[in-house]
Amino acid sequence: MEELYKKKGQAQGAVGAIITLIVGVGVSVLVLIFVGALGGQTYNLVEDDINAINDSTIKTNVENSIKSGFEALEQTGDYIPIIVLAVVISIVLFLVLSMMSFGSMGGGRGTAL
Repeated sequence: MEELYKKKGQAQGAVGAIITLIVGVGVSVLVLIFVGALGGQTYNLVEDDINAINDSTIKTNVENSIKSGFEALEQTGDYIPIIVLAVVISIVLFLVLSMMSFGSMGGGRGTAL
């Protein structure tokens, strides 16, 4: 006998939301790790070229741009817990709203009077 209170496919939405959460957090962490590592490696490769710049104003501007880029990356890394919290809250809200039956309220959809 089929239980009346269970809706078909309700668990599939929860599984998809959990997978989305895991993938989203994993991708954001990997992006921050690889951007930092590749940025540092790139700087090591071009450091001699930057030091070879003769114009002191241009050299100072390039060095300041590099420093501000790494500072921005560091600040973004500090916000990872907030990003994870935002993703978790959005998935929980999605699950709660998908489990509620908004379609059955206010009469049938697409039916004649």
